[in-house]
Amino acid sequence: MKRLLAQANVVSSAGPLIHLAKANALHMLQALFHTILIPDEVKTETVDKGKDKGHPDALQIEKAIQQGWIKTIQVQLNRDFKKVAKTAGLRNAEAVVIQYAYQDRLIALLDDAPARVFARTLGITVRGALGILIQATKSNILNRQEAMQILDKLTETMYISVDLYKTTRKEIDKL
Repeated sequence: MKRLLAQANVVSSAGPLIHLAKANALHMLQALFHTILIPDEVKTETVDKGKDKGHPDALQIEKAIQQGWIKTIQVQLNRDFKKVAKTAGLRNAEAVVIQYAYQDRLIALLDDAPARVFARTLGITVRGALGILIQATKSNILNRQEAMQILDKLTETMYISVDLYKTTRKEIDKL
């Protein structure tokens, strides 16, 4: 499948979208990447199922899709790729994201550790919610205080080990 837009250089799984939306920081993605691609499976997980469960972050993601800066794509998962990804413990939506990033040489936005490891073994550049936070701060999209506030909100929406939290704070402090 051809890339949708020249500016689209990332494809996202559900995790970073959900975590950033819950921390009211989804805007960082648009500022950093302009256009974010998500497979239909990710839209189903983040918007459709999220709305069914009453999660307000689903409405933020849906609004971004309506505004056009998050674009849904259809990806046919290769049978062999699916088998290997399943053996690695990945969900179908993560496998689709990784396959698409691999084929089109895109950055993969992934928060789940097994998916990140799998993608990196294929040579894919990976960013998660914390990496996006640091990148947004480096790019002056956020100042340090805003970044620290979002980091604290992220601790309420996703698991962050104490060591990773401290490392992320130090990275932000250095900027």
